Amino acid sequence: MIMKHLHGFSALAALAALAVLWALGAGGAWADEFILKDGKWVAAPKPAKGTVEGELALIRRQIDDKNFKAARAAADMFCKDHPDSPSCEEAMLLGAQAELDNGMYYQAFERLEAMLAKYPNGLFLERALTREMEVANAFLAGKKRIVGRMLRLPAADEGLTILRKIAEHAPGTDIAERAMLRIGEYHFEKKDYRDAADAYDEFLTMNPKSARAPHTMAQAAQAMYESFKGVPYDETPLVEAEARYKALLAQYPDEARKCRATDMVREIVTIRGERAYETAKFYERTGRPQSAIFYYRQVAEEFPSTVWASEARAKVGVAPRQPSIKPAAEIKPAAAEIKPAAEIKPTAAEIKPAAATTGMTEVKFGQAKPGKQPTELTPEALKSANKRLETTVSVPEGGTLELGGSIPVAAPETKPATAPAVQPASQPAAQIKPAATAPAGPVDLEKLANPSANPSSKGQSK
Repeated sequence: MIMKHLHGFSALAALAALAVLWALGAGGAWADEFILKDGKWVAAPKPAKGTVEGELALIRRQIDDKNFKAARAAADMFCKDHPDSPSCEEAMLLGAQAELDNGMYYQAFERLEAMLAKYPNGLFLERALTREMEVANAFLAGKKRIVGRMLRLPAADEGLTILRKIAEHAPGTDIAERAMLRIGEYHFEKKDYRDAADAYDEFLTMNPKSARAPHTMAQAAQAMYESFKGVPYDETPLVEAEARYKALLAQYPDEARKCRATDMVREIVTIRGERAYETAKFYERTGRPQSAIFYYRQVAEEFPSTVWASEARAKVGVAPRQPSIKPAAEIKPAAAEIKPAAEIKPTAAEIKPAAATTGMTEVKFGQAKPGKQPTELTPEALKSANKRLETTVSVPEGGTLELGGSIPVAAPETKPATAPAVQPASQPAAQIKPAATAPAGPVDLEKLANPSANPSSKGQSK
């Protein structure tokens, strides 16, 4: 019997407990809500018209019930009825929340901007900026902007604009930094690497001392490296990426180790060496040997640790690049070097007769050009060549001479050298013209055999 009463009591207690839970969970849900008021958490008032707190609670209830249109209208009416109340800021925020939950992202953003314009440093500033960040991320993720409740338009550009607005509203804050970094991340995800690098640079300009600066600098270097399109294209992105990685190594060595900055610099140098080597090969293929040599030497000198430098050295050796030669007009003797003729007195030891040469000697000619046939030296051409060389070229009768070969030549008669006539002292040394000398280098026999084809022979002494 006692057990029956106990069982009966337990059943009644369970029913009573269920009734209490139902009352608290359903009928009295408003009593479980708390709001922050004057620095203290207090129970939210029962949703009812007539009081500021009650009307705000009613708007929140409508949003929870997904009655977004009624909530939006109630928020607008609240600000109309209480224009000077500090609670109007919260009502405007609730109106924007109703639009956001309803998927009207741009309309929510417009309401938030109106709120921030009226309360730029209000109590709900951070919460409003957080809602704007939600709108921006929704647009960047592909959500459409709804116009006229019907038309849906892409809104990625609007998303980027909203992120910049956030940074303008609260410069130097954490949410502003996150907004600016999100711009760079979005461009990086879309493979718009140059825009990503620019966004990261803008962040570093605005937040040079931020804790996010090292990672942002590494991202900017990576973005610039990724913007390089390949060996045939401009190397400016590689040059900038190399400079950025080197700056990262100098300023933030820990971050540089994380992103393998040293390996990246080595890889960039290798690619730049390959690009210069390919440029040299192009000039070599197109018959521009001087340009090819220039780039081969550049590879060997500027990228010596790469495999391309070894290939380039095999082409042109390791000779350093030749210094540039100034035009003759720029080479002016110093005034101290010009002496009057009277001071020029050759001594007997300086005047030596030229060594007499007899017999035959061998004169080498330049290599024949590829694809050219051997040139037959006719008697007329031989006579012209002898006259221009001031010597005698003997060829067996009926024979021919090929370019690139060598022939026996009788040495010209030589006369003993005599002392140069001493000019009067009044005549400066600048008027004394030296005797013409034969040009150095290999003789082009084809041009000598056909003087009319050589434009430079015009105007020369007979």
